Amino acid sequence: MHHVRSLCALAACCLASMFTVPVQAGVVLDTTRVIYPAQEREITVKLTNQDEKSPLLVHAWIDDGNEKSTPDQLHVPFLLTPPVFRIDPGKGQALRVTYLKDNDKPLPTDKESVFWLNVLEIPPKPKAVNGQQPNTLQLAFRTRIKLFFRPKGLKGNAADAPGQLRWKLVTDGAEPALVAENPSVYHVSFESVSLVADGKDIKSDTPQMIAPGGTQRYPLKDFHPANGAKLEVHFSSISDYGQFVPHTATLTP
Repeated sequence: MHHVRSLCALAACCLASMFTVPVQAGVVLDTTRVIYPAQEREITVKLTNQDEKSPLLVHAWIDDGNEKSTPDQLHVPFLLTPPVFRIDPGKGQALRVTYLKDNDKPLPTDKESVFWLNVLEIPPKPKAVNGQQPNTLQLAFRTRIKLFFRPKGLKGNAADAPGQLRWKLVTDGAEPALVAENPSVYHVSFESVSLVADGKDIKSDTPQMIAPGGTQRYPLKDFHPANGAKLEVHFSSISDYGQFVPHTATLTP
């Protein structure tokens, strides 16, 4: 799956006319996913403020899958240092991630676990003009990427996991779907999942990640294959480095 960037309005004032302005995040990460090998004491993620004029306040936290949860509601076995910091224009900041081995809920040692790293950038308040705060629209950008905790000594390797998926077509429900089974101990993330029927590509709108040992369903809209049609699964997985890797697979009975 891709990294997620959500746009949150911090404050808005009604203006006499509606207009559109281009906006983009000032803080960027040096990766689209984080891999944490269990044998490492800590890992680092580098953040850079691309805004050459304004300093930015950054709040970082890790969640366990609920993107609506707030930092004070979370109980994850990781420590982020620093959790709140300022990045000056054009400068960078190293964010240290440490696994807390002595937590009350140790992570599995026989398969990968997944969490999400959140980075929220808060722009500075606009300067007052003649003692009054100007009418402005301030936006806070939130970047949310996956963090994979990878125990030492797992069987196989993550790069081979997509090729081990077992695919089947189910048509007994309200909507035809591809169903994938993941026999590996690694998560598999997708950029796209589709079924090709006699050369026609039917793409699933929900290429969700599949967990170790898990099963995932990928609905296929407007799928009406002719009898005897040649069917093939085409999908693009996402590697540890954020690259899209194309695959072709056959269906199992």
